[in-house]
Amino acid sequence: MNNSPSGSSTIVVALVLMFLGIIATGSDIFPGVLLLALGAWMLYKQMGGKSDLGSVSRRYGDKRAKAAAQAFVEESAAVRQSGSEKVYAHALHAVEQAGLNPDQMRVLPVDMGFMVFRANNEADLFRTQPLPDDADYIQPFVQLRLSTRARGRVKFEIMDSDGRTIFIHEDIHELARGRNLITPKARLPIHDAHPMTHDWHLRVSADGLPLAMLEFGWSESGTRYMRRNISEDGEISNELRAALAENRLQEKVSLDDLLAPQQDEEPKRATRR
Repeated sequence: MNNSPSGSSTIVVALVLMFLGIIATGSDIFPGVLLLALGAWMLYKQMGGKSDLGSVSRRYGDKRAKAAAQAFVEESAAVRQSGSEKVYAHALHAVEQAGLNPDQMRVLPVDMGFMVFRANNEADLFRTQPLPDDADYIQPFVQLRLSTRARGRVKFEIMDSDGRTIFIHEDIHELARGRNLITPKARLPIHDAHPMTHDWHLRVSADGLPLAMLEFGWSESGTRYMRRNISEDGEISNELRAALAENRLQEKVSLDDLLAPQQDEEPKRATRR
């Protein structure tokens, strides 16, 4: 963004033109739309005409750079969503986590996440939400935007919270100009032995060069919570015992409510006799 006196005057002129355009549309649509378009174009050019995360960081300083860049990306994604494409903020953040500048990439991840499979074999899509720890399989995906056609190897790697690489899959892909949705031809089975108390990482690379590093976590399911609080000999932990006691206090019922089903059964039994 240009902060020079000439840049400030250009912004003022652009805003005046847009204001006049709004007024003019009340009487004559064509001149009003023309003034609006001209003012918007001048403002767009003066603001830089593209997403510049580096300029955002310089404007807001190191402490606020991350939050400001995140907000800037989300605003840009919202604008692009109304047009021909949508770029997800978490995907651009994953690019930055890999040490890259999204504005300088010819192969840009614009969306990424996981497909989560459970017993019914139906896939649920997760982007920024924690993955459920009762999943049977997870399968990563990435959407890459290219400026031209290309052919190359795309690799997916998943690292657990201990830093161990527990999933690696690489395939050769023919990539078209524009957006390409890519997912490996394999899934990672999930089981109780996996450490899930801390974040995991998904790394995507192309021809050996990193593209993105996505951090993701896990949410504890009710089934795992019960298993975690009941020992092998069936002993209930103090934490679960307290939760059950609290639940009983919240859901008190009268003796008549408990005996009602039993009393209803007595006439049926007499009839059967």
